[in-house]
Amino acid sequence: MKLKLGYFYHDLLNLYGDSGNIKALDWHLREQGIETTIDYLSLEDPKDIESYDFIYMGSGIERYLVLALKDAMKYKAGFKAAIENGVYILATGNSFEIFGSEIRMPSRSYPGLGLLSFATEYKTRTVHDLILPYRDHPLVGFENHSGSTVDNEETPFLSTESRTEGVVKNHFTGTYTIGPLLVRNPYICESLVHDLILQKDPKFHFRKADYTVERKAYSASLNFMKDAKLS
Repeated sequence: MKLKLGYFYHDLLNLYGDSGNIKALDWHLREQGIETTIDYLSLEDPKDIESYDFIYMGSGIERYLVLALKDAMKYKAGFKAAIENGVYILATGNSFEIFGSEIRMPSRSYPGLGLLSFATEYKTRTVHDLILPYRDHPLVGFENHSGSTVDNEETPFLSTESRTEGVVKNHFTGTYTIGPLLVRNPYICESLVHDLILQKDPKFHFRKADYTVERKAYSASLNFMKDAKLS
């Protein structure tokens, strides 16, 4: 089995160790005997969106985000088809803002791709560690952003009493969580590995995976943040 991974705008949208997401995913896919290729794509590179099994975008400064948005506009039809046809897309940090209807920055607003209902409104910058309920295991990470998800008709990535952010539709996932997400949350990484493989081969026989180091780091991070909140 072969899987094709794409890291879009890797040189512009790569803050906070975001490249670790694609590296962790690739490592654990290969651990299962999957042959992978990774395309690192930038502004001038042609992008055959639907040829990918997995697309990743990370976070970047606002100026670089706008550059990526302008380039992504040329591939709007491809991104639309990818989302509708269930291509796995993960956009962390502010990169998922590209896919919404509008990005309202203090200086000016930019139309997004308009492939998802939400808009982004820039307000006060939020910077802190995260520990929040998420499925069967708490989510740990970091956030540093001014954008807020508004007017969202899709399923949010996180929805708790303290915050609602991000978006999930089909196999598209967007969240402000960085740090990087898949490295710090091995249960999410393992679930994504399984989903990508099973979409190709529903009868795939999985090998025993080794997430020992990642889970130790996850537990240490979780305990540290819990203790910090109590102090």
